[in-house]
Amino acid sequence: MKKKTKDAHEEWVQKTWDTYSHQIYNLCRAKCTNQEDAKDLFQNVALRFCQNANKIMYQGSVYPWLVCVLRNCFFDSTRRKNREAPFTCVFDTVGDYMSIPLERSVFYKPGNIQNDELHRVVSLLPSSDKELIENSFLKGFSTEELSSMYGVSFNAISKRRLSAIKRARKTLIG
Repeated sequence: MKKKTKDAHEEWVQKTWDTYSHQIYNLCRAKCTNQEDAKDLFQNVALRFCQNANKIMYQGSVYPWLVCVLRNCFFDSTRRKNREAPFTCVFDTVGDYMSIPLERSVFYKPGNIQNDELHRVVSLLPSSDKELIENSFLKGFSTEELSSMYGVSFNAISKRRLSAIKRARKTLIG
């Protein structure tokens, strides 16, 4: 009896994936700039589908779930690829050993008052606030990720981030 159930489950997974795989791959190609990224995204969606097949087997339609998983996988991969340098690294002074002229450097922003003011405000914050602001806004970590990184609850991270922003505003205003 159990073998029949397992065979039926595997058959359902295969049939469902055959039904939607072409559409999912086309969506992957539409979202990604090159074919290799599209294949990676498609493989991630297929993996998530196989891992969660027991949970979604008896739902009415699987396609909306697959599209949602595709979107989430795409955003995760984009976030991983596009991590930005934290404030503390961006505002370091350029050394004499730079091989490119100062004008072509990432650090050189002539007359950019906003960058100077932002650097001033962030440098005046305590290191814990500075780190939290960098991880939240520049590195793109979600509140759930931050709470697991710092080992505190979701609400505690939200309150800490709000307090850090308030202190930055207070510093900015004077």
